[in-house]
Formats: sequence, C-alpha cells, structure tokens
Amino acid sequence: MKIGDLAKRTSVSRDTIRFYEGKGMLTNVTRPFEWNNYKDYGEENVKRIQIIKYLQRFSFTLKECKELLDQKDASTDGCINKSAAFQIKLVIIEKQIIELQKTRDALIEIMNK
Repeated sequence: MKIGDLAKRTSVSRDTIRFYEGKGMLTNVTRPFEWNNYKDYGEENVKRIQIIKYLQRFSFTLKECKELLDQKDASTDGCINKSAAFQIKLVIIEKQIIELQKTRDALIEIMNK
C-alpha cells in the first residue's frame, strides 16, 4: 500500500510514517517500480504502527518501542514480552509519581509560608 493509504488506516501523518521508517521501525518497505519514487508499505506496518501508538499511550519512548518491535521480530512466535516491559515502565512511573508528590508538597509548603 502507498503511504497515503497507510496514513489513513493508522490515523498518523505521512511525516510520522516517514519518521518511523527512518528509525527502522517499519518492515517490508519496497520500491516496486524503478521509474517512480513510490514506496510500497507492507500490510504488517499497519499493526506495527498500532503497536507504537499503543505503547506511547503508556509513556514508552520511541526508542523503547523500537526495542520491543525488534524483540518481536527476533522471537520465534512473533510476540512482544509486554509483561516484563510493562513492569519496568511501572517502576519508573511509580518513582516519577513519588518525585512529583515531593515537588507538590514542597510547592504547597512554599505557598503557605
């Protein structure tokens, strides 16, 4: 499928698709015709972009998304070990919450002086 079709099916911009491609996050991108500059984006890229958007909702960085996609590509069953990745992210978020609570408490203390 062409980039416009992929953009419509995933609700991301063409620039975002090009960015993901540049970062090596998409697979099976070919130029089937030498006489034009069109690329063909394989069907599996719809799912890959959906995975990226899903992970970003849980505060995963693009680097972390790429690592998980690479893990998926390398696995024999094509699955991502979400459990371990999500546990690590949960620990990081819990630490951030503690730091934010400390910051909030300090701000409240300053305001009450």
